[in-house]
Amino acid sequence: MSGLVPLPWSTVNGTPCYTVPPPDGHGPGPVGALADAWEDAQVLAARDVLGAAQLWLASGVGVDGGRLRAGAVRLVWALVRVVRVAEMRGKRLERVDPGEAARVEMARVLLGHTEDLIVTGNAETCQMRYVLARLAECLTALVEIAEARGAVCPARRPNGIAR
Repeated sequence: MSGLVPLPWSTVNGTPCYTVPPPDGHGPGPVGALADAWEDAQVLAARDVLGAAQLWLASGVGVDGGRLRAGAVRLVWALVRVVRVAEMRGKRLERVDPGEAARVEMARVLLGHTEDLIVTGNAETCQMRYVLARLAECLTALVEIAEARGAVCPARRPNGIAR
């Protein structure tokens, strides 16, 4: 699939989607621009969720297990999307930093470990606070990776210039 650019979404069946860069090589093309906008929106939404999570973690008053669980659900939602953005942007790069790849994989592992705890709701408030803090740390790292990769993605460079 040489020359194809992976998109941050898949078909209903889970098959990856790709776009072809414009023949003149200028910019990402209309579908690529839509993908870039979707990715940027996911990263911005993740930043908003992180801001709220920092408030929940800083305040011990009035934040019960249910609110912490709701916050953790929002963090998981954001983390799943930012992992996808980081992975898609990584696929468009010629070389991926091994440390970044390890952090993306660690995010996937964390998601797997926290899913059951969050879904069942069988966690004490102190456990939910811990999960929320770990998810926030992980999301912070993945937002940084997604943004760094987005700044150097060849498909996002109009006329070959990084933005």
